[in-house]
Amino acid sequence: MSIDTIVVSCALQSEHAPVIQALQTLRGVAEVTAVTLVAEIGQFSRFSNPRQRMSYAGLVPKEYSSGSSRWQGSITKTGNSQIRRSIVEVCWSYRHRPSH
Repeated sequence: MSIDTIVVSCALQSEHAPVIQALQTLRGVAEVTAVTLVAEIGQFSRFSNPRQRMSYAGLVPKEYSSGSSRWQGSITKTGNSQIRRSIVEVCWSYRHRPSH
């Protein structure tokens, strides 16, 4: 039995099973990704909006502003790297739809 199988089996019997199963309804989110997100984020309700969640993951752009000028760069990468990696993989799945 692989470690992935054990982790998924335990996770689906935990109190977080409804959240894990809900995340899996999104295209590109399999068991391991859903478990990773739940394990790293914990209670999703602790963030009042998606922008805070993305900031926690380091998926917001760098910004330099002075007076009326504003410049946005690449993502900050200062947040949780496991969440960021998982979300980026899911985004690639949405961008490159599977061929039928």
